[in-house]
Amino acid sequence: MASMDRRQVNEVGPSGAHVAANLRRLRGVRGLSTSQLSKLLSDHGRPIQQSGITRMEKGDRKIDVDDLVALAVVLGVNPNALLLPPVADQTSTEVTVAGEVSSWRAWRWADGQEPLKHPYDDDDFADFQMHARPKGKRRYQMLGERSNEELVKRREGVEEIGRRLYPDDPQAQAAHVESERRRDPEPWREA
Repeated sequence: MASMDRRQVNEVGPSGAHVAANLRRLRGVRGLSTSQLSKLLSDHGRPIQQSGITRMEKGDRKIDVDDLVALAVVLGVNPNALLLPPVADQTSTEVTVAGEVSSWRAWRWADGQEPLKHPYDDDDFADFQMHARPKGKRRYQMLGERSNEELVKRREGVEEIGRRLYPDDPQAQAAHVESERRRDPEPWREA
């Protein structure tokens, strides 16, 4: 049989390693022992034995999605705080399947701000925005999702920000508006 370069079924990958380290760190920050965390999880309807938590922190036990969410809830964080490094800078971090990226980029992706793919174009960005966040939570709304009043408000808001940022520089104001118009052209389209 030919040798295969595949992960074993139960091997913890890079994202699992982040969760293990963050679980250990956050449990310590909260001043919880593994038995206290185990009790909290049981009290919330998601029992995990103390030994299971220890194995998770060592990377010896995979954490399923429901465990991840339960841990985030009882530790008072969002799931991303478990999945990603506790920094958002140029430090390199590994994301499962994507490989090495800056922790800053990983956080922007996880927060639904931009695709993980780099570089990306306008179509990549629009597709990511359309599918990574629900209507009303996207950074930019998709065509047809906003009323005329919302479009006017957006356009006026961008223009006002340009005036405040560059009060004595009409060219910089115009460049600011143009930059936003390229990112979100709908408010500038003729009705």
